[in-house]
Amino acid sequence: TRWIDLDDVEPVKNDLRLRGAALGAATFARGEGLCAAGDRFAFTCTIGGPARLGQVFTYTPSPFEGTEQESEAPGMLTLIAEADSGSLLRNCDNLTMAPWGDLVVCEDTADHCGLVGIRPDGSQYAIADNPYSDSELAGVCFSPDGKTLFVNIQYPGMTVAITGPWPT
Repeated sequence: TRWIDLDDVEPVKNDLRLRGAALGAATFARGEGLCAAGDRFAFTCTIGGPARLGQVFTYTPSPFEGTEQESEAPGMLTLIAEADSGSLLRNCDNLTMAPWGDLVVCEDTADHCGLVGIRPDGSQYAIADNPYSDSELAGVCFSPDGKTLFVNIQYPGMTVAITGPWPT
């Protein structure tokens, strides 16, 4: 992974993503969720990937991030999950890091929405489903003691508290 510098980053032609991709840059489709995850940052692309069903990336910053020394130990972008027709995860959105180190991801689909856990190795597991409505889930976060997971159901506008038992 390497950084690609581009000229004319505010083009009238609206072709920056095309020029970047032609030079080998990563492309991100509908970036949404972002969270701190230990020494890295995790973020989602709701319609990313070849199937347009979503991707989850992590970015580990360089110890020299933003300095002239950054090229000595560059940051690292890693694709940790990419949804396809056989995946549990669909159209990932908001996310948070669980106290045990997994990511907890909200889905934003046209019909079924749930919460999906993603382990550091990229494997996925179901945490919860939204049987209440077809509305997306959002704002997922844990209580300070890590015992309660909160998530919002966008419509009708309610917050749900989910208690474990959780992995340790």
